[in-house]
Amino acid sequence: MRYIARKPCSFGGKKYLIGEDVPADVVLDGKRQVALGTLAAVQDDKTSAILISLGEEQVSLTPEELQRIFDILQAKSEDAVALLQEETRENVCGVIAVCDSRRAVKTAANRSKGEKESTDDSSNEGESEKDNSDANVTVGEGEKEEAGEA
Repeated sequence: MRYIARKPCSFGGKKYLIGEDVPADVVLDGKRQVALGTLAAVQDDKTSAILISLGEEQVSLTPEELQRIFDILQAKSEDAVALLQEETRENVCGVIAVCDSRRAVKTAANRSKGEKESTDDSSNEGESEKDNSDANVTVGEGEKEEAGEA
């Protein structure tokens, strides 16, 4: 257990300002100081879990996993795909697959997560994209010919 000063205070002859850590061994009556609003009690539990609701599903994340998710969400599309290829934690890939709207990132997250259905769907989308891109190239060439004739 450790404490954080919520008000300027002094314990054991040392002054603490708002937001500073106060070691538990210098506080004589921690419960009273918390009740008075002088200190805030903080657990030293490093395994704290953060629950996220993804539709019907609850996902438990560690602070490190949550930080990794935000790093991926804030990265450029190419960088996010590279980060996801390195990622091995299923929770991280699952949250990215639900939260990120970029197609390349979503596909990479689904592959990393190992969801066969999602990769099958995205590969079908990829084939239709190729068909559309060929059509766009053809249209583009036709426009160039029309412009050359005019």
